Amino acid sequence: MQDIGSVLESVVAWSRTLRQARSSPFGDIRLTPSQVETLFFISHALGPVTPSSIATALAVTPGAITQLVDGLRREGLVETGPHPDDARSRILTLTESAASQAAVFERQLTEKLASQFDPLTDKQLAELAELLDRTRRTP
Repeated sequence: MQDIGSVLESVVAWSRTLRQARSSPFGDIRLTPSQVETLFFISHALGPVTPSSIATALAVTPGAITQLVDGLRREGLVETGPHPDDARSRILTLTESAASQAAVFERQLTEKLASQFDPLTDKQLAELAELLDRTRRTP
């Protein structure tokens, strides 16, 4: 259990670092942490993103997602459209501007934090990514 505690301590420290760095990825637009998380969730999604998939990922209610998405739409960061496979559902996509800003921000963040990972080999980085992903997917 002590090892898990050490891992959690490191994860929390990294979480703070990333939260501070991600506080204003879209310039002067003031976003909540949940809105930023939603934008990056959409940016990295492998398939259509629905409001319910975001609610599940963020562990919030559908009503909270409605308010969150409405704010992002007002800022011109997301668009909604028909789901290709389900006429009752809507999908969310980043606007062209938001997608571009997210890509630039992520590249800058990667460059800024790259030195933190200098002690690791490419193999160790790949292992770290795989281990973190595996624990994230475990129910």
